[in-house]
Amino acid sequence: MKKPLPLLLLLIGLNSCRDMSSIENQHRNVPYAQESEAQRMDIFIPEGKGPFPAVLLIHGGGFKSGDKKAEYDLAKQLVFNDFVAVCVNYRLSGEAVFPAAVHDVKSAIRFIKGNAKKYTINPNRIGSWGSSAGGNLSAMMGTSSGDDFLDGKVGKFLNQSTQIQACVDWFGPIDFSKMMEEADKLGFGDSFDVAIESKYLGVDVTDPKHTDLVQRANPTTYIDRTDPPFYVQAGSQDPLIPYLQSENFAKALGTTFGEEKVHFDLIKGAKHGGAEFSDEENVKKIIFFLNKHLK
Repeated sequence: MKKPLPLLLLLIGLNSCRDMSSIENQHRNVPYAQESEAQRMDIFIPEGKGPFPAVLLIHGGGFKSGDKKAEYDLAKQLVFNDFVAVCVNYRLSGEAVFPAAVHDVKSAIRFIKGNAKKYTINPNRIGSWGSSAGGNLSAMMGTSSGDDFLDGKVGKFLNQSTQIQACVDWFGPIDFSKMMEEADKLGFGDSFDVAIESKYLGVDVTDPKHTDLVQRANPTTYIDRTDPPFYVQAGSQDPLIPYLQSENFAKALGTTFGEEKVHFDLIKGAKHGGAEFSDEENVKKIIFFLNKHLK
């Protein structure tokens, strides 16, 4: 039997329609940098005076495919609950390898902070939310603020911090060096490889000579006590990303800055995304978390 939802959670409103035309204040394909056509974002703003907290929605696709439009359902839920929703594209691995995608999303954070007044955003209340490859990038946003290598020099707002105040990671790959071992441990190693992660880094992630680079792409490497609260979710039957990636990441976060700032859900029976994540009850949990830490 499921526990009843908190009253405040029950009061959170959701709107399942993917059509974004009902959002009057929106800005499509806004360039946040000039190095690539991929460096574009869609910004959806609630009605009212604001300023509003903002959440960057980071699409998945194995670092090699995907588009910001995949996040429109979640964007509408966020706008309906008085968040500015920012759906961001980034350079994919076929165009540029790591850390290009990290540089891009961090540039997007700096851009919305630098244009906070224009887009009715509270620059001190920014969150990130991503799934799969986007989960890795979201986790990077949460743990690596201030790291020169990952902050990069993309965009015009280099004086802005990349620090965020809340982070959601849906089943993101975390430590590429352990994925094969964890897949074997969970019983699906025969059908598993890390070709996608290797393409993202531009090297064979199983080769020990690339250990340093692999760990630079691991959000765990950068954890410290200044990191924001995290909500991490994974499916117990995920055949693409071993759920131990998420579980061990959440444990590392809790060990460093306290379990009270980390919430981890292992969703029984769920695979790599799907209805168990996107259903109304689960999305309400995430929005409740974002309300708590960004408002």
